[in-house]
Amino acid sequence: MNLFDRFILSVYSLVLIILSLLAIGVFSNLIDRSWVELFFSRIYGTTTINLPYLIVSVIFLAISVRFFVSGFRRQGREHKAIYQRNDFGHVSISLDTIRAIAERAARKVRGVRELKTHVSTQELGNVISLRVTFDGETPLPELTQNLQAEVKARVEAITGLDIAEVSVSVVEVAPTDHVTVRSRRVE
Repeated sequence: MNLFDRFILSVYSLVLIILSLLAIGVFSNLIDRSWVELFFSRIYGTTTINLPYLIVSVIFLAISVRFFVSGFRRQGREHKAIYQRNDFGHVSISLDTIRAIAERAARKVRGVRELKTHVSTQELGNVISLRVTFDGETPLPELTQNLQAEVKARVEAITGLDIAEVSVSVVEVAPTDHVTVRSRRVE
């Protein structure tokens, strides 16, 4: 919950506390019934729209709907970190940190030219997904197995986390770096 929502919730709660205390006072006859009747006769006694009360009512309705809907929103959308508990307390490792470690390990594997990395936590465990552009010379079975083994071993060694899966998608062959030589015709 952001700072603005906390402020609105505090004001909203304070107004509800005051209204609750007034209702308790009215229903337990601590507040004279004639004051309540006078208040409501002023509200209902006019034939025009009571604009201030209408505005306050609409604001309260909007705030109530906002808090009601936010109660059903998925918290955190996606985990931004992986949390662990050890003998000394809690440890959280951001997914960006894990992604950076995985990318460093993947770049050391022979044949990898470009890559994109995504780290997620799923029911089966922590998953690292790699989209790779390769050099076109390294055999793919060798490249993918080395990539999976290296990334899994390196991330587990550095973070202490269990990596359930390293999936690799080979998306293209990198363009060759050779300069094409054009032959000229001599006549």
